[in-house]
Amino acid sequence: MAERSTLVRSGLFTTQGSPVPLSGVTIATDISNFCARVSVIQRYVNRESTPIEAVYVFPLEEGAAVCGFEAIIDGTLVIGEVKERDEAFRMYDDAIERGDGAFLLDEERPDVFQASVGNLPPGKEALLKLTYVSELAVEDGAVRFSLPTTVSPRYAPVQDRVGVGRTDSDALNPPVAWRVPYGLNLSIRLAMSGTISRIESPSHPVSVTARGHTAEVTLASREAALDRDFVLCVEAGGLDTPQAWLEQDDRGDQAIAVAFVPRLDHGAVPCDVTFLVDRSGSMQGTSIEEVRNALQLCLRSMIPGCCFNIVGFGSSFESLFPEGRGYDDTSLSAASAYVAGLEANLGGTEILPALGFVLEQQSSQGMPRQVVVLTDGQVTNTDEVLALARNHAQRARIFTFGIGAGASHHLVSGLARAGGGTAEFIYPGERIEPKVVRHFGRLLSPALTNVRMTWGELDVTQAPSVMPPVFAGGRLLLYAFVKHIKATTLTLSAVAPSGLVTFELPVDPVGVSPGRTVGTLAARARVRELEESPAWTGARGSRQHGRKRTGVTQEIVSLSLQYGLMSRETSFVAIERRDTPITGDVQLRRVPAVLTAGWGGLDQSAMPRSLRAASFDQSSFVGEALASPGAVASLSVAAPSSSSRLSRLLGVWGSAGATDAGASYSAGVTATSSLHKIVALQRANGSWELTPELADAIGFDLSRLEKALPDATGKPAQARRAWATALALAWLRAHAADAEDQWRLLAVKAQAWLDADGSVPSDGRAWADAAAAFLSVP
Repeated sequence: MAERSTLVRSGLFTTQGSPVPLSGVTIATDISNFCARVSVIQRYVNRESTPIEAVYVFPLEEGAAVCGFEAIIDGTLVIGEVKERDEAFRMYDDAIERGDGAFLLDEERPDVFQASVGNLPPGKEALLKLTYVSELAVEDGAVRFSLPTTVSPRYAPVQDRVGVGRTDSDALNPPVAWRVPYGLNLSIRLAMSGTISRIESPSHPVSVTARGHTAEVTLASREAALDRDFVLCVEAGGLDTPQAWLEQDDRGDQAIAVAFVPRLDHGAVPCDVTFLVDRSGSMQGTSIEEVRNALQLCLRSMIPGCCFNIVGFGSSFESLFPEGRGYDDTSLSAASAYVAGLEANLGGTEILPALGFVLEQQSSQGMPRQVVVLTDGQVTNTDEVLALARNHAQRARIFTFGIGAGASHHLVSGLARAGGGTAEFIYPGERIEPKVVRHFGRLLSPALTNVRMTWGELDVTQAPSVMPPVFAGGRLLLYAFVKHIKATTLTLSAVAPSGLVTFELPVDPVGVSPGRTVGTLAARARVRELEESPAWTGARGSRQHGRKRTGVTQEIVSLSLQYGLMSRETSFVAIERRDTPITGDVQLRRVPAVLTAGWGGLDQSAMPRSLRAASFDQSSFVGEALASPGAVASLSVAAPSSSSRLSRLLGVWGSAGATDAGASYSAGVTATSSLHKIVALQRANGSWELTPELADAIGFDLSRLEKALPDATGKPAQARRAWATALALAWLRAHAADAEDQWRLLAVKAQAWLDADGSVPSDGRAWADAAAAFLSVP
């Protein structure tokens, strides 16, 4: 379990019993196709009689390119500058010592930042504004905008809790509170190339005003608690087509961003899959429930020929099987019962040794090795974990699921990048079925490798310089600094199982627009590549001796200074020169963060009254009514739509001692949904048995199905199984077409089994045609 940071008893006061200086956070966002420009404004007020230094640790999206920082105090605007990290700290300390105002923005991790407001006089307020741009993920034709709002308590291994000065544990674990006297005000403007067809938030109730290609989104209430990620999904036309964005900034520098969505048609291939499951204490509550649901779907998305194992970790780790086991009805039954009983009861989040154990395992029968990590990602030693994944990237590919309301995007996404896979995030209340199906579609399909971009007539510096593999349905977003944009054709080439494949995209210089967004994102992509390279992580040195100066460090600093970017080597600093300097001791005030909703299964109502006491007027904390996750506002702003949760639909997954996978999976099914009953009855090899349960699920008596069984070649048992399988597929296609994202992989597996089965109807029809004809007759 992550270490519990100091818990503030009242939302109005800090651990020192002084007023919390942060009084509100306002975020304004502009989203255009693949990127977002976000402005975050923090308002600090000194309600004390002495000057203070306010320190606030908060999260940002891990791919954010922070490119602006300014402060307003007493009507004076102070513009921040990017400096090398040590120089920025020196300027800040010197200003405080002189009695001037000082403002510092520092990056602790790519998703954790610290703002410091120095020498804030009594009775005064200061506004800090930081600006960043970030690229958006695309999921099945929709962009996903994610806005972290709080830093969950992070588990720190021993080495991150010792040392000279401030440790990583101190830096990444601010004090936390059940309630705080500040909330979130949020507004979003959308401008998409295609018509917007859907806008929804699985995390917060929102109000939406849409006008074709544009829309405005606000919180349904004036403020919300900063206790969970804000997530917005937007469907619009054209997001899945190849595109190029060309920009020229005010200095004449040009940059290009290109997006390819390669169409791949490769069948699934058996893999050796290990599920690495976070069972630490922070996963208690809804997070471990989501893990159980996701794992059950993962198990049923595998195909015959696969080998698999499940390894759970916390302070120690344990595996289901001594080694990878072949995927069949027996192993599926055992795994299903095992997953049904999983609990978050293994202590601290020691992911490093567990990941090392899994990556050192040998592949079964020479099959591709795939590791699926399910975690909330709350650790301090992310750099070491990513380095381990990179060192084994040639032997195993890593796919990740981020679980919960505040999963660490840096660990979850960074681990997938380092391991050559992809990441998915499961927010509480979101439908997990399409995410699991999409993930396993990538995992089981060969990726495009040796991916290369030919830039035609353009002279470019590409970012990142090394291109990741591309998966079926995935989008490749690539940047480049360009000396002179001219008409040309870009070519993406890669190696597929069938051989070399190419994709082309024309570039027209007429499309160049003014701006610095693309150039900033290009610089951030290159900086992130450098920061995650062994040349940088290996040269960081100890905390006592600091980081060594390397060529990689110099390039990070150079790019950061040129484009005004935050990085692990640079910080923003702003100095307010004062005619009358502040004198006397300055009191340090650490702003408490709100404890992440559902973290560790904790519920405020279950805590001792002394920890729940609120000595401030509750009207000053607007947004408590927004605490329940899963609320969704549709484009029409109708009542919130319900989100399906497999635990409700399928009841208890599996039962110990079941003799086959179908019995194990369906034994506890209590839902009336025919779709999920049918899915539950599928065997590991993809087939169904002709049973009363299947007959009931598709709405017939078993006797009628048996009477309609066509005469067929082969053994009677084979014919019964083929008939049952064809009926199940026909029912899914006829009655559950709108839920195909849930059963697509299962249908592919079933069709493959039918194609390989030796029995065929004697009248020459295919099993599928016979089943479709039967179901179409009243």
